[in-house]
Amino acid sequence: MARPRTPAHVDLWPDRALVVAQLGRVRWHRHAAAALLVGLDGAFHLRWADSWRRTHAAWMPAGVAHELACHDTLMTTLYMFPLTGDAQVLAAGLGVDPQRPSLDLTLPPSLVSTLVAVHGGDVARATTRARLQAELFSGPRLARAPDPRVLRAAALVREHASDGLSLVELADTVGLSPTRLMHLFKAGAGVPVRRYRVWERMRLLTQHVAAGETLTQAGLAAGFADSQHLSHGFRDMFGTSASRILNGRSRLRA
Repeated sequence: MARPRTPAHVDLWPDRALVVAQLGRVRWHRHAAAALLVGLDGAFHLRWADSWRRTHAAWMPAGVAHELACHDTLMTTLYMFPLTGDAQVLAAGLGVDPQRPSLDLTLPPSLVSTLVAVHGGDVARATTRARLQAELFSGPRLARAPDPRVLRAAALVREHASDGLSLVELADTVGLSPTRLMHLFKAGAGVPVRRYRVWERMRLLTQHVAAGETLTQAGLAAGFADSQHLSHGFRDMFGTSASRILNGRSRLRA
């Protein structure tokens, strides 16, 4: 018999998000950010092509459709936001291609114990970030920075996540045609502008729920037209319901 699911833990920063939870079955979805998946107390199964694969740790690039069968395993998902350089630093440290899924990763020995302690509420938010930085992101940054127009566009999408600045307005503000902006943004961020906007709304949603709002209130504040749009968008991005992760029992730190 499956044991009752423990409350989820979520840490949200401007450039990363950490989720520690028993996820169970996670349906087909596509993140808008690269993710490190770690089974803290067991293995999990992952599928992104034709067959299921068993592993304890996996790398999943942004935009790759996949599903999970985690059973009772306590899972960590660490999201590295687009255009921050974090995904490239971590991929280099793990020895993987940042553009391709990878399994059976060799992780720092102290990482699992750190994440278990985080889930138990024994590690402060600032300390959590400092430990992740030391254990996963201490490698050199890439010399080549993203196109400044793409960075400006991403900042505008974040600033206007709830009110939906149009692609035409966005392109005009950064001095590009809409077509050129779409091309450069996809090349730099790994996901289209539209999907990045949804990702930013999910970040905003989490902030509002962490501040004490209901999912319905937070969804409207984050720019979702109604609960149905929120539910569909969350499942498409994360493969599960928003209420499984963002609920009254969860520990949310944003």
